[in-house]
Amino acid sequence: MNINLIRFYFSGIIVLLFFTVAVNSQIIDKDTSDVVIRKTKKDIPAEYNISDVIIKLDKLQTKYIIRVDLDIPLKTTLKLSVSDTSGNTLMYLINDQTLKGGVYRVRWEMLFCRSSDCDYPPGRYLCAFETDQFIFQRDFYIK
Repeated sequence: MNINLIRFYFSGIIVLLFFTVAVNSQIIDKDTSDVVIRKTKKDIPAEYNISDVIIKLDKLQTKYIIRVDLDIPLKTTLKLSVSDTSGNTLMYLINDQTLKGGVYRVRWEMLFCRSSDCDYPPGRYLCAFETDQFIFQRDFYIK
């Protein structure tokens, strides 16, 4: 929210008027407490890669458990994000974190929803694996 301050001078009296202006901004889920990053293999892969995105419902059927594997051949600073089809970033799973070479599994949760009136409605999403040299993307669908 922006506050604009306007000053008017009337006969030596200062009148301060405050106006609020709504600013639309993108809300990014910064709560990464449910994101788990685990090294799964000691082997060092030959090249960068992102696996297909695996999705399943939890036992209570209240949220999706989603995972993706990353192949990282060298120590790399990277980002891993989820966005909608309009290109709006919904969450950063890894944000400028440096990982050593290896194969990693990243696991996160998204609330289960059957309507379009929730944070993660059914539809197509993109998982983007980004370094300073390239961007790999995998799409996935929530039903």
